[in-house]
Amino acid sequence: MKCEHCKLNFKQEQMREKNGLFFCCRGCESVYEILHDKGLDEFYQRLGNHSLKPVDLNGETKNYDEFIHKTKEGFSEIYLLIHGIECAACIWLNEKVLIRQKGILELDINHLNHKARIVFDEKTISLKEILKLIESIGYKASAYDANKSEKKAQSLKREFYSKMVVAIACVMNVMWIAVAKYAGFFSGMERDIKDILNFAEFILASPVLFYTGSSFYKSAFNALKHKNLNMDTLVISGASLAYIYSLWAMFFRVGEVYFDSVAMIICFVFVGKYLEVFSKKRALDTIDGLNDFLQNEVLVFNGVEFKPKEVQKVALGDIILLRAGDKILIDGICTKGEASVDSSSLNGENTPQLIKKGDVLNSACILIDGSVEYKATKLYKDSKLSQIIKLLEFASSKKTKLINLVNQISGYFSKTILSLALLCFCFWFFYLNESVEISLINAISVLIIACPCALALATPVSNLIALGKAFKHNILFKDSSVIENLNKCDIAVFDKTGVLTKLELEIDKFYLSEKLDTNALYTFLKLSKHPIAKSVAGFLKQKGAKEKNLDFKELKNISARGLKAHLNGDIFLGGNETFLKENHIKIEKKLKNSHFIFAKNKEILAFFELKSVLREGAKELINYLKKEKKEVMILSGDNEFAVKKIAEELEISNYKASCLPEDKMKELEKLSQNHKILFVGDGVNDALALKFASVSITLKEGSDLAIENSDILLLKNDLNSLKTALKLSKFTFKIIKQNLAFSLFYNVLSLPLAFLGLINPLIAALSMSFSSIIVVLNALRIKK
Repeated sequence: MKCEHCKLNFKQEQMREKNGLFFCCRGCESVYEILHDKGLDEFYQRLGNHSLKPVDLNGETKNYDEFIHKTKEGFSEIYLLIHGIECAACIWLNEKVLIRQKGILELDINHLNHKARIVFDEKTISLKEILKLIESIGYKASAYDANKSEKKAQSLKREFYSKMVVAIACVMNVMWIAVAKYAGFFSGMERDIKDILNFAEFILASPVLFYTGSSFYKSAFNALKHKNLNMDTLVISGASLAYIYSLWAMFFRVGEVYFDSVAMIICFVFVGKYLEVFSKKRALDTIDGLNDFLQNEVLVFNGVEFKPKEVQKVALGDIILLRAGDKILIDGICTKGEASVDSSSLNGENTPQLIKKGDVLNSACILIDGSVEYKATKLYKDSKLSQIIKLLEFASSKKTKLINLVNQISGYFSKTILSLALLCFCFWFFYLNESVEISLINAISVLIIACPCALALATPVSNLIALGKAFKHNILFKDSSVIENLNKCDIAVFDKTGVLTKLELEIDKFYLSEKLDTNALYTFLKLSKHPIAKSVAGFLKQKGAKEKNLDFKELKNISARGLKAHLNGDIFLGGNETFLKENHIKIEKKLKNSHFIFAKNKEILAFFELKSVLREGAKELINYLKKEKKEVMILSGDNEFAVKKIAEELEISNYKASCLPEDKMKELEKLSQNHKILFVGDGVNDALALKFASVSITLKEGSDLAIENSDILLLKNDLNSLKTALKLSKFTFKIIKQNLAFSLFYNVLSLPLAFLGLINPLIAALSMSFSSIIVVLNALRIKK
């Protein structure tokens, strides 16, 4: 009978009875009572057919106080790994119990890696009480250690790799022996030579079945434990029966042996499993490595001079020096100097911002020119950049996952084939009164010919070929399953700056006075490194301007505003509207776009309005998406005027401007309720959205954080590559469906022949291999 809590089967004499209910142990009884008292009986409905491990209440609660961090509000924060979670119901239960507890203020549980972030008030509840609360409902928790998790992942990778190498090496040798045996089968072979070849195959097939195939045994056992059948059950059943029969045939010298089929079945399916497991692993990797990647040193004043110091060791109030080209890693307030800051990676605004004394500096921005000293107002772990990184991890748990077609049919397929094999044995043995040997051979033929090699290869082989094809077109898919998922996206959401438009600006409107010396202006502009000055200089160069040897005096490069210099008694001024007004020059026209105005001796001789330039392939891509009946939307951190202009140019009616990183993520969360989302972004402000979308894409020139958290990287920096990726995804998905249809058709056609004894295991093995070859050949069409 089943335990009321863990749902495992035990003999009645082993059970504990209370109020007509039976429990396997005191722990399960205790947890059941707690859930019943708290009104959480819904947990057992959510648990469904899943079972749990019996509850152990005798474990010792460890002390993890050294892992507690303080939030900016003064509360305590810790990351825990919750052990014993078997399904979504377990996560639901932990969330319900913990969030109801007085003193727990915030709770996030990652549904993929079971890592929990808990913010609590130590005045109300201690960490030890939280750990005991988790244990009271049947689970264990430990502090999260990133190094330990990485070692575990590396160990898993080495184990899978060694199993795959063993399988491939053995199968290659088995195939050579099989060629000799098949030749001998038709032309004749001496019994002694055949025995030697059979034994050699036995030696080579054994490590493949028991070492490489150990993961299949484990998976099949776990499925049976939960009263389910999966594809691994079918694979290992067919391989094991063929192996046992081959042992009997080899030692008693009757019939044929099928060790080659055993090795090939396990090897083919394991290679597919290897690709699947590590695609998932990459998709589920947390971003702990990102923290190490982004950590750097900053120049901190030690009382005498500025010395390099690790960002993690910077304290509140420390004075930090920033120079041109430096990344801002810690938030603070400017105390000295002026500088031009590129904040496009954070808010999408491609016009540089002026930072002067008293202004706030946000992390994830870059100093273009100038130099400032600023006081740290937050620790590195509390900075804007660090907060985005923390949010990324929990956004990943909400990311839409592909439900593979093979997984949808595997349970039914396995049950059907195993039932048919058993029915075949009974039919031949009981109904036709044939020997055990003939009955078993026919049953094994059913299992082997239906072995889902073609079915298991249908998806990974097609994806693998598509990956190579994409790379030739400068498209890098980080996860093979993304190729399928991309085709299912029905809405495409774009960032503006750096995605639909290039990072550099283009001259839109301009005025050049007849008095203007374009060569002098060009030489003057070359004194500045500001992006707008560079764009204007490039425009003048196209018009034939050349740099002259001019001796400018009293040069002043005022960050984010303009440039001032003297030449032969003339005053040269160039910059934005605000800068010229500060120098008492009247500006009549109100300029909305980014602009540059040049004046000589307070007389305006030139002005330039700049606009964002559409990235190559943007219009073609949007037209293609509309043709494919996919919705299109823009989410940008840039201002309303700039976003509206680009939206109108691309004929996109759905857009939102001035979006913060959290705003983008919330918008995608809302859209994901009814859509599969493709999101294309390139900045730090896009990282959360990139992680949250069903499929996320960034360009090669995107920020490090965006590249790290995207599923697809466009190496060519144009949107024609994305159009190619969409077409490739559509065709690959078509090939996968064809392969799956062929695999099922093959089984429907061949199974009756095997059932009736018209195909022996040898022909069944050849037929199984042939079906796999057909699948591979069809997948190769993707190359064309």
